[in-house]
Amino acid sequence: MRFLVPVTVAFFAATLSPALADQKAECQMQADIVNRAVALRQDRVREKKAVEMMSSGEDAAVAAKYVAAVPHIVDWVYNTLKRKDLKNDPGAAYYETCVKQ
Repeated sequence: MRFLVPVTVAFFAATLSPALADQKAECQMQADIVNRAVALRQDRVREKKAVEMMSSGEDAAVAAKYVAAVPHIVDWVYNTLKRKDLKNDPGAAYYETCVKQ
């Protein structure tokens, strides 16, 4: 019985590790979109133009499966975050929040 518990825990830990790695990769891709939107805002690119640029499929920071989320993320960066918040690395904060989900 003493042997069974550590083996069971090790088995579940091994099966969860790939899922956690996948989640971290997904969260990083989303954080990259946030960082790109922040950079465009700091460069004073208008919100509409930022959405167009990032949704074009040519922006390396935006994976194809996240193109539909771009308008929402850009809206959050442009209309919710204050200019001083942009200096606090919102991409990293987004990543940390995402990983905890």
